[in-house]
Amino acid sequence: MWIVAKTRPNQEYRAEFNLCNQGFECYIPEISSKKFVNNVWKDIKEKMFTGYLFIKLNKKIKNLHKINNTYGVSKLLMNIETGMPCVMKNDEMVKINKEIQKINNKEINQGDQVVVTKGQQSKLSGVFIEKCGKKRAKLLINILNRSKEVFVKLESIQKVY
Repeated sequence: MWIVAKTRPNQEYRAEFNLCNQGFECYIPEISSKKFVNNVWKDIKEKMFTGYLFIKLNKKIKNLHKINNTYGVSKLLMNIETGMPCVMKNDEMVKINKEIQKINNKEINQGDQVVVTKGQQSKLSGVFIEKCGKKRAKLLINILNRSKEVFVKLESIQKVY
């Protein structure tokens, strides 16, 4: 059984640290991606749900008021009708984990939209055709209303979601 806590702005990790010190198990879903910052592609991790974290509850823990009084936590998401925290089942958390693994999976399949993140062709987008060896990929890029096949390093492309 999981509950959701809203955190103060940019304090998800602080709230997680303080809740873990109190004996709660916390989870912040993260997605790894590449972003173009200052003319350079950087590998970063983004929070899937900015401003929220998930807290696993055991039957033994009854002190939910401690969560609201934790540094970094703004409030628990509550059910208006019952006045109790909104509860997520374990199945829903498994679905979230599967989606994150699917997004973080670097495998690219034929027909996927991709963007080139390194080299002279940086920022070009196209369609992945096939792998050519272990380190190269063939892409189909539309330039000046003509389709052109381009070969790039496999590590230089990222799938677009």
